[in-house]
Amino acid sequence: MIEEIEKSFVKRFIKKTKQDRLLFELSGKKRQHGIERFCHNTEDLIDTERIAYSGNNLFLDEILRIIKQYKVPESCYIIACQKELDKKHVSFEDALGLVLGNGMAAIIICNDFAVIETEQYSGTPFRYILHR
Repeated sequence: MIEEIEKSFVKRFIKKTKQDRLLFELSGKKRQHGIERFCHNTEDLIDTERIAYSGNNLFLDEILRIIKQYKVPESCYIIACQKELDKKHVSFEDALGLVLGNGMAAIIICNDFAVIETEQYSGTPFRYILHR
């Protein structure tokens, strides 16, 4: 069963033409495939008008500086390739510590904003901060 927070993320940040398929994938046996689509094809999925910041120079301190302008909830939600991280509710700083530099795609969802890290294949992975 797909979490409401995942549905909300998809509706707010994913291109309309990709929403139904991604929701289908996240809700069942194809979940891993749906998450892996963020490894290399993130901009094919996300509504690019929602990108507030992006690049492979978004390091922890820069992300924290940028996020200060947003209302950060007590608990954020992680969608991740690694099963031990997927579907976790943790603080934003804990989520960053768990996700950044892990090597695979992950999404941190925090109400009105999300942070996406793509798969790391050379150097720093590409990261996105999305805001609605």
